[in-house]
Amino acid sequence: MPSTFKVSLLDYGAGNVRSVRNAIRACGYEIEDITSPSQIDDAKVIVFPGVGSYGSAMKVLKEKGYDEPLRKYLSKRDRPYLGICLGMQTL
Repeated sequence: MPSTFKVSLLDYGAGNVRSVRNAIRACGYEIEDITSPSQIDDAKVIVFPGVGSYGSAMKVLKEKGYDEPLRKYLSKRDRPYLGICLGMQTL
């Protein structure tokens, strides 16, 4: 993949995002931080790292408005998604 390929990183405030960010960059990809729900639909690839409790994570996702756009993104099944730890459990 060309170096201009962007990976969208969903950081909801928990997890070792710095390590994930460094790994993605080391693989030669650009990173776009998801800072608003509208960016989820435009993402080509989403990486969602997280730690903590499922309930707390879902509360934050709902408060920030990420839950419904993320469900829509995942329901299409036409774009890659990598959930790490809690990011996978939220599926």
